[in-house]
Amino acid sequence: MARVSAGEGPASQLTALRELRGTLDAIEAELAVDAVRAGMSWRQIGAALGISKQAAHRRHHERVAHRLADPAPATEIGPAVIGGAVRISAPARRAVRVARYEAAVLGSAELGTGHLLLGVLQCGDERAERLFERIDVTVARARLALRDGVDPPPDVPDAHPRKLPRADATAAVSPLARRLIERALAAVAARDSRELTALDLLHALLSSESSGAARTLSKLGIAPARVRAELRPLEAQRPASAALRQS
Repeated sequence: MARVSAGEGPASQLTALRELRGTLDAIEAELAVDAVRAGMSWRQIGAALGISKQAAHRRHHERVAHRLADPAPATEIGPAVIGGAVRISAPARRAVRVARYEAAVLGSAELGTGHLLLGVLQCGDERAERLFERIDVTVARARLALRDGVDPPPDVPDAHPRKLPRADATAAVSPLARRLIERALAAVAARDSRELTALDLLHALLSSESSGAARTLSKLGIAPARVRAELRPLEAQRPASAALRQS
């Protein structure tokens, strides 16, 4: 939004507008999936979007059908035996989906931990939002540090794509990102709640000082250790709303 309203010139602003539209389209599609999973009808979804139920169905039914046909979509980045035993919260799912889009926008062939940090920043988890606000980390600042860092971490390429990829473009998960996500899934599987939250994902991303997520925060002057310390009391406050849970 900042680049759209006050970019470096009309061309830069139009490019930012195109990226914003792509981001919003991708988020709308994933919210439609979440809405159907929550039991909303196409009429209700259309009303919320300000369009007819027929228009909502035409726009999103293919993606919804694809997602619902997958018995465990969140296990794509973790072992099935662990993913099958763990519920994935809606914000955590959304973090991975937004991260895939961010990786595509940056022209990356791999989804790295830095992209996942951007996903957590935009996933809609209230506790994560309060944490990032307290340490003064915004999406724009993190994206700039990730994209333009002088010494980018191994799992975050210094890429500037010639054209904007499709919003639903996918990228392979980097080895480091996969290991850290599997670490989060294993930790959650061992506790009573058995629900992976966005904070669990963030904690895992920062558990390695060499991760792109940790180094991106360091470039912003935020010590990963400080964030991990602030995460501990927040992680104890489990979300009470069943609406955040996806089995």
